[in-house]
Amino acid sequence: MNPKWIYALFGVLLLGGVAFAISGATVTEVAERGRWTGDAAGSVTTEGGNITGVNVSADVLTDRWASFYGNVTGSIVLTDSVGTNNVYTWSWTPASGGEVCVVANASDFLWSGASPAVAANVDTVWGFTGVADSAANTFTTTNCSLTFAQKSVVNTSNVTLAGASTFTTCVIDDGNTSLKEDFAFCTAIDNAGTNWNGESANYELMVPTDDSSPTATETYYFFAELN
Repeated sequence: MNPKWIYALFGVLLLGGVAFAISGATVTEVAERGRWTGDAAGSVTTEGGNITGVNVSADVLTDRWASFYGNVTGSIVLTDSVGTNNVYTWSWTPASGGEVCVVANASDFLWSGASPAVAANVDTVWGFTGVADSAANTFTTTNCSLTFAQKSVVNTSNVTLAGASTFTTCVIDDGNTSLKEDFAFCTAIDNAGTNWNGESANYELMVPTDDSSPTATETYYFFAELN
């Protein structure tokens, strides 16, 4: 199966505590982890006349989910609509906290309508209903709460990531649930966080992807709010 790449556009601005997306901001890709090709095939030797019981165990790579991780830098600025020259700039560090969110397909998530999301609605939009690695089988808890400048979201669907990860991915919607861009996948910025591999990271997210063909891709737009 051919690799399925996810392309990301990263936009961040904070002005007076309200997050705005900026098109054309710089993305720095720090690593592209190799795609797992699966376990080696086990074997059993037999001969004519034998009847052999064989239990089979297999791990299969998902084509429905991918992840992002990395560090966050930024500043809080007083600027105009052009954003070229700032009246003043305040330093920000991950220790101050905040959130990183990603939205699929379009950058028009309605943040003022941010609401707790139901995992089954993610399955409907991405076409994951009835599969083992569905959103309903992934976001199995609803104890995530996020506080944005525009609105707080309480007790939304979430998943705690595995391995050495210290992060939780929370899914929210914008009051609509019919399109991919109605959903955002978010996590809190952690100054002392680690990713699944035990490496230092300020955020880590798991996101659904288009599995309609072996070469299908999903574009995610990144947003951040800096406290």
